[in-house]
Amino acid sequence: MKIFRFISILLLISLFSPALWGQSKKDKQPREKAPLLSGVGVGIDLCGLAMKGVGARFANMEICGRVGLKEKFFPIFEIGIGDCTRNGGETTNVFSTRAPYWRIGMDYNVNKKVNGNRFLVGVRYGFTNYKYDFSAPDFEDPVYGVVSPLRLEGLKGNNQWLEFCLGFETRLWSIMRLGYNIRYKMRTLQSVSELGEPYFVPGFGKNDNSCFGGSVYLTFDIGKTANLKGQKSLFGKRKKKEETKNKEQNAPPEDIAPRAAKRRGG
Repeated sequence: MKIFRFISILLLISLFSPALWGQSKKDKQPREKAPLLSGVGVGIDLCGLAMKGVGARFANMEICGRVGLKEKFFPIFEIGIGDCTRNGGETTNVFSTRAPYWRIGMDYNVNKKVNGNRFLVGVRYGFTNYKYDFSAPDFEDPVYGVVSPLRLEGLKGNNQWLEFCLGFETRLWSIMRLGYNIRYKMRTLQSVSELGEPYFVPGFGKNDNSCFGGSVYLTFDIGKTANLKGQKSLFGKRKKKEETKNKEQNAPPEDIAPRAAKRRGG
């Protein structure tokens, strides 16, 4: 969770950084309009991989695919694997599960400019079928001295939930994009074993009526929107030659004429 908080703070700071905005105040050139099918994107959640890499108690590792329409609507499909091994501390009880999950939904870009940055609001509907295990130390009967193990394996459950998302995404370089979102998750349906409820639900998080989550996506966007002239990447800079050429093209004729005369030696 410390890594997730660190990444969250870092990206929130970068959200308000002027360096992210690909357009200066002086640049008032008209922007290109996004086509109906503006692109197709495939992404991976870096946060889930990082949590798994450092041995967190639970992690949701996922990828997504989406379609861009008019640079405004982004139907999206997410699929992943939720993994959890939870030790009960003093009781030494152990809960474990590992299962796939799916989400389907849509994002809407509220940024009116086609400049490489997207402010996204969205909704998802998630669902998963999974199995989970409980185990506890052997129990010794105080009267008869009989030792009885407690092993509950293969308990079945399924969950469905609704997610409300708020995020920001920017263009890093070429077709690479980096995005961050936070999510409020609300459970809509749950079916679990009578022997006990799970501690963790794949794709949802810690089992409860609601919870918060988030993701950090590295996305590869392929399509017309990725090559629009109005967009600038986070680390990309225009060459001085291109800037000089653009200034000469937009300059009035009376400004260009003296320059041409100087070049001819007049």
